[in-house]
Amino acid sequence: MGTSGVRLRTIASSVAEALAIVLFAEFCWFLVSYFVENYSFDVGPLVILMLYPMPIAVAAARKHNALLAIIVTNLWLGWTVIGWFVVMIWACNRDVEATAY
Repeated sequence: MGTSGVRLRTIASSVAEALAIVLFAEFCWFLVSYFVENYSFDVGPLVILMLYPMPIAVAAARKHNALLAIIVTNLWLGWTVIGWFVVMIWACNRDVEATAY
């Protein structure tokens, strides 16, 4: 298989990872909306507990090479909205372990 086949596999795996992240986010949103509609409680802490560790989960699922740095940075700066977005973007970049095709 040539370089075009490897590129297509890389693109396909990236699209699949992005789709999994979006589906997970949709599932979390469904759970939050379900509990808000059916039960009376403050949803803010629940959303924070679900979203705060998301960059760590994404980096771990993608086998990111800088997983420890992402964990530390998320715990240190993730409470700021800008820090969380920076860590999330960092977790989604291409610095992952090589996979055998």
